[in-house]
Formats: sequence, structure tokens, C-alpha cells
Amino acid sequence: MTDWALLRQVVLATGDIEGAGALVREKFRLGKGFADPELDTVGLADDTMALAGGSYLELVAPSSDAPMGAALSRWLAKTGGGGYALSVQHSDAEAARDRAVALGVRLAADQRVMGHPIVQFHPADAGLLLELDGIADPEKWFWDGMGVDPSPDALIDDILRVDAGVADPASATALWTEILGFGPVEKHTFDLGGRLVYLVPKADRPQWTITLRRSPLGGGLTDGDLLGVELRYV
Repeated sequence: MTDWALLRQVVLATGDIEGAGALVREKFRLGKGFADPELDTVGLADDTMALAGGSYLELVAPSSDAPMGAALSRWLAKTGGGGYALSVQHSDAEAARDRAVALGVRLAADQRVMGHPIVQFHPADAGLLLELDGIADPEKWFWDGMGVDPSPDALIDDILRVDAGVADPASATALWTEILGFGPVEKHTFDLGGRLVYLVPKADRPQWTITLRRSPLGGGLTDGDLLGVELRYV
């Protein structure tokens, strides 16, 4: 069994990274984000915004026809955008990778970033693009010290829950349980450091529902859709 696993980033895909970033910042009063320079080499533009609770909202868009950019372009053509990937900080990402490979799961990525192992599992096998980030200290994250600081005026301060649509929740739950090294999981629900991921039957729109925690300034937020996902607030 794994020592721990934390949901760190929820990734939304869009065809317009600048427009989507401006929309999210305006709606939630978030500060400037961080663009991972390594993603451009695989055809992706990104914009990662920090929340005070330690989680991050990330936007990705195609930037070229390099492999991951081309794959995202095809996905956007089919779906129009929305919930795309989950990044989970894991105590032993390499062991999780080995368990996945033994189960026949294909890897979308297997590399080191800033000295840490990063593994992505193919969405056709895992139900969605699941990334595990092997940063050994649960108090540390990639963007610490990069200037991606939470805005003191933000209307939200953490991600509490993601209802993510997958084709077969029961099969995906069994697979994730094995890969992550979890004990028995009930109701297709994974507790990832107090942030919950529910694997639910895939619907046409929206495929994901994200529950966000209001900051003390966020009392005026009302539930609704944004960038192809349904947003709820508590």
C-alpha cells in the first residue's frame, strides 16, 4: 500500500489558453500563473494558477503539432474542451508505474522533471489522463519558489472534489486502486489528501464536476458551467 497520495492539480483543456486564463482570473480573482517551459517541447501551452489550500488549477492548450499537442487537438475536436487530466503527488510514482505496466496500462509519459519522476497513464486505459508526480516530500511541489503564489483577493482557496466521467467507473476504480497502491475503495471514490475524486459514468456534457471551496471573499459565487465543466462551491 502507498504511504500517501495528494491531488495537486486539476487540468482543464481549451483551444484558447489566453482567453481561458483571462476568464478564470476574472471570475475567481486569481493571480498570475506559471507556464511550464518543458511542455512547449511536446506541443502544449499551459497556465497554472495556485490556490491558498495547496492545490492548483491548470489550463492546457495545443501549441504545435508535436505529439501531445496533436493528441490534445484531436481531443478538443471531439469534446470541445473541459476536464482533461488530474495530477496526483504520489509517495512512490515509479513503483506505481511498474504496477501499471504489469497490468498492461500504456504510458503517455515517463520522464523526470526538475529531478522528479513523472508518469502519465494513457486515458484509453486509465479512463482519463492520470499523472503521478514523485515528489517525496508532501509539503513540497514543483512550483514552490516559482512565483506562482495564491492571490490574497481570490474568491476560491482549494479544490475539494472532482467528479470525473469515465466510460466504466467500476473497472477504472479497480485499476486505479492497484496502480495507486490503495486498500479497498468504496463507491468509486479516492481520498487523495482530503481532496476527493469520484469516478462517475461519462456524460456528454459536462464530463466533470469540480467542487471548490469559497474563500472568505467568495460568498457571491453561484454554481454554473465554465470552460466545459460544472463548478460547485461550498
